[in-house]
Amino acid sequence: MPLPKRCVEPVHVSRGTVPERLSVPSELEAVTNGTLANTVRQLSSLSKHAEDMFGELTREATNLAERTNVLQARIDRLAIKVTQLDSGVEEVSLQDIQMRKAFRSARTFQQQLFSRNTMPSAMLATYARCDRPPPLERLNEFRDDGRDARKFYTDPDYFFELWRREMLQDTERIQHDRGKKVRQPRGGSGGEGRATRRVRALNTTRERHKEIAINRGEVFIQAHHHYNAEIYRPDPVYGSQYHYHTVKAAATADTRLQRFKGPYLC
Repeated sequence: MPLPKRCVEPVHVSRGTVPERLSVPSELEAVTNGTLANTVRQLSSLSKHAEDMFGELTREATNLAERTNVLQARIDRLAIKVTQLDSGVEEVSLQDIQMRKAFRSARTFQQQLFSRNTMPSAMLATYARCDRPPPLERLNEFRDDGRDARKFYTDPDYFFELWRREMLQDTERIQHDRGKKVRQPRGGSGGEGRATRRVRALNTTRERHKEIAINRGEVFIQAHHHYNAEIYRPDPVYGSQYHYHTVKAAATADTRLQRFKGPYLC
């Protein structure tokens, strides 16, 4: 419901201009005189509201000018410090940086902007004409819960307390969700999704490069082939690994051939 800030009075200039208990010779003349008098009262009320509006604008403009001057002075001091600062000359050690305390502004932010102290004069006059709440605080001595009986009728802090409770509940809910959050498998509940999961094959280029090397004429040794260390041992007599390998291989081949031919020649 909108609340009018300024109201020009009287609203009805011709209402109640003729007195009921007094007899007048001409009611039309009485209504005309009463309407003219109420019109003058309206002009007076209008001039009062105009003076109040211009006075409020003057105070706001003065406050804004003072804040602008303070801000301009801070900007000038900062500009002087920036021009005098030379990062190439002044060196600050790492120890000094760690020992220095963190920056903390000494500026205080304005709070309680919509209080009775900051209320405009016109709104304050309207508020003063309102009816006072009933004296329900006299019933506090009969209550057992310790609550103020007036707050059941009117409570200026109701919306703030409601907002504060909602913020606390949201914070507790977020903390509870973070602590109790359980990760569900993609395939469903339990281990059903884990059984149906397919492992993607590793995509390598080993076989393709091997095929290209074979086409070029290169030969690959099988992985199951094992070398005999005795064959490649250097010969202490000849001093040649190749000669020892050749003689040993020839002797082994002759022995295998005699074993193969023996049963069939007898």
